[in-house]
Amino acid sequence: MAKKTVAKPDLIKASLLEFEMSGGYHLFLNVKLNGKRCRFLLDTGASKSVVDKAYFEKHFGKQNLKTIKQQTTGLHSSVPESYFGKIKEFAVGKKLIKNYTIAAVDLSHVNMTYAALKKPKIQGILGSDVMLQCKMLIDYGTMTITLPVN
Repeated sequence: MAKKTVAKPDLIKASLLEFEMSGGYHLFLNVKLNGKRCRFLLDTGASKSVVDKAYFEKHFGKQNLKTIKQQTTGLHSSVPESYFGKIKEFAVGKKLIKNYTIAAVDLSHVNMTYAALKKPKIQGILGSDVMLQCKMLIDYGTMTITLPVN
């Protein structure tokens, strides 16, 4: 009789940044956009994942962004237009999302804050859309993110 192997869930290491002044925290993980490693902030309150607009333009081409004249609110600001682009492969651990439409926003103000704290910049924010699709489980005790096997 053939031995049946059980697939193990994918465990991703996360990193935590504590803001000493406010007692708040930011949680980060590495993802891949079209094979390029990127540092993303996890934001369970964000409805949609976003990539830094300047990063998208540099690595995927400004011509690949579409502008939509629609007001968008988030990240403590409101902008009159939105930008969207296609990512052929969005990898979170072993989970691969193909042809993902991602929003592109200016994250320079976020990265200026991290620079002042002498912390690495981010290339994007992972929102609840991808977390839900990946069925992501966050374990603050072990600083790991589990992606269950489908």
